[in-house]
Amino acid sequence: MKYKKINDATVQCIISEEDMLEYGLTLSDIFERNEKGEGFLRDIIERAHEEVGYIVSGDNITMQITPLQNKGLVVTFTNEGPAAFRDILQHLKEVLQGVSEELGRQDESSRQSLAGGADGAADDNRRMFVFASIHQVMQYTAAIPSDVSVKSHLYKADDAYYLVIEKNRMSYSMLNKISAEALEFGNLIAVSEERMQYLEEHGECLIANRAVSRLRRIYTA
Repeated sequence: MKYKKINDATVQCIISEEDMLEYGLTLSDIFERNEKGEGFLRDIIERAHEEVGYIVSGDNITMQITPLQNKGLVVTFTNEGPAAFRDILQHLKEVLQGVSEELGRQDESSRQSLAGGADGAADDNRRMFVFASIHQVMQYTAAIPSDVSVKSHLYKADDAYYLVIEKNRMSYSMLNKISAEALEFGNLIAVSEERMQYLEEHGECLIANRAVSRLRRIYTA
């Protein structure tokens, strides 16, 4: 785990897939906030004092949890309440951008063109997932509960499938939960306006609206 102290009240922790395996955790444990997941999150906060000198003042801790494409997590917590999340989101965008650029370096053949938008600001209200096959996309959509309304779009580019999910009226908690489920089938890429523009101009839009619900119906029919 890597800790970064944003300010006296706010700390960010990047948790790798190896860290998750070491603790015997899955993404579902974290986002469903079961006993194992809650214990892990408490341990992260307590360990922050040893790692970066973080001092917990009071019980009012606000936490943001975002899945990464490598099946890891970014956990950011603060004593300053919701107002502090302007700083949190900015640091989160930097982390997502860095991870996305690393993916581009690891897989130049299928990602390099989309990485052209990496210099733009990441958008935490949208999530982009890349899948190797349409079957994986459909498997994922079938895993999303039918009572969850998801604003979504499906593209094909560079022999891969890109599903874009928008927060819209969903809570961040639900967005993070279905994002975690997606990582069982594909990878997460940080979204920027430049990347979206490239995808719209050079990719093929397969389903312009309600991609999740349409694919879910086909897969479960």
